[in-house]
Amino acid sequence: MALTLTGVDRTPAQTWNWLKTNDCELKVPTPPAADPAAEVPAAARRIACGAGAAATQWLDAAATQRRCVVVPAGSTGERVAVDLDCSLGSVAQTSVFVRPGAEAHVDVVVADGLGSAPRQADEREHAEANEDVARAADLPRPAEDAPATSGHALRIHAEAGSRVHVTLLVAATASEQYLDSLGIIADDRAEVTVRQYVIGAATCALGANVELTGNRSRLDLTLRYLAGAGERLDLGYSVPVRGAKARANLDMTGVLSDDARKALRATIDLMHGCKGAKGSENETVLVCGDDVVNKTLPTILCDEDDVEGTHGAAIGSVSPEQLAYLADRGLTAKEAEALIRRAIVDDAANTLPGHAPAAVISWAREALGAETAAEIADALKLGQDASDEGSTPEEA
Repeated sequence: MALTLTGVDRTPAQTWNWLKTNDCELKVPTPPAADPAAEVPAAARRIACGAGAAATQWLDAAATQRRCVVVPAGSTGERVAVDLDCSLGSVAQTSVFVRPGAEAHVDVVVADGLGSAPRQADEREHAEANEDVARAADLPRPAEDAPATSGHALRIHAEAGSRVHVTLLVAATASEQYLDSLGIIADDRAEVTVRQYVIGAATCALGANVELTGNRSRLDLTLRYLAGAGERLDLGYSVPVRGAKARANLDMTGVLSDDARKALRATIDLMHGCKGAKGSENETVLVCGDDVVNKTLPTILCDEDDVEGTHGAAIGSVSPEQLAYLADRGLTAKEAEALIRRAIVDDAANTLPGHAPAAVISWAREALGAETAAEIADALKLGQDASDEGSTPEEA
């Protein structure tokens, strides 16, 4: 039986309802019976997540992976890895508390083949083994009118002077759905970096709420995305800024092709008391299809003097002059657009840590072909070899 989640990724500042950009709805499988509030660590309950109350409650109830990590004060190099197998509809809940002066990395990978059952040569046996894993874990099963849905509720408290690095890769197939709800509180001088890559999913909804409560706290968020035929991407970012001289920078870049649909709501709220704070939002969208639907709603709210807020969006297609330039060098229009899409995939493979590069290659093999996947793998190997050659014998 399917459940409809409403108010997903709702923007704090509502616009005209007829534009249908204020929020979105998602159909998801009904989760096992649970009390979501009882499943959230007490210290994490005050951290508001960005996808909205209904979506976050569903994630808390459906989660079968639950972790609470405390990073000791002054420590560095702490890594929290979350792997979600979207073919199983895996759902996780993670709470991370980074004590003063500490540094932590939270790396999330959403892809096929990350379940408990090892991938075997016989794909049928692998599928049967994974089905047993899913049944044993009591994962939400796909309903007739709801696709397989994986998701993650991530709550982080970055205490004074701490540094937090969050990465997310979504490399699902064209039949799978992913829901992400991120909530972060940043205290005095805390620095938060978020890097998100969405390269594949039938439907992907990302919601983030980052509260810069501390003085001189900072957020740097980058998003790179691809959406193609029949795919839907819904993005909601809310950054309440309360700390004096805080900084919030949001940078989004993506490529939409065929009949892809994308909605982005990005809001930086410069609240009373945040004197000297600055916030910026910027999005660049390349449209590669006549049937693409793109909605961008960048918003700066202000209730304080002596602050600075900027936002902008550049949306368009490759110009005739650029196409002519590329044609002179042997590239057709489709090849040129594919080259730009490929750049985002390469960037994800080359810069994301943990299992992400392997997940990108696996996704590319199915979505872009074996030859392209081999090229990405070869480039990764060359980069690793060059890094090894440049290190000292002790480092190697």
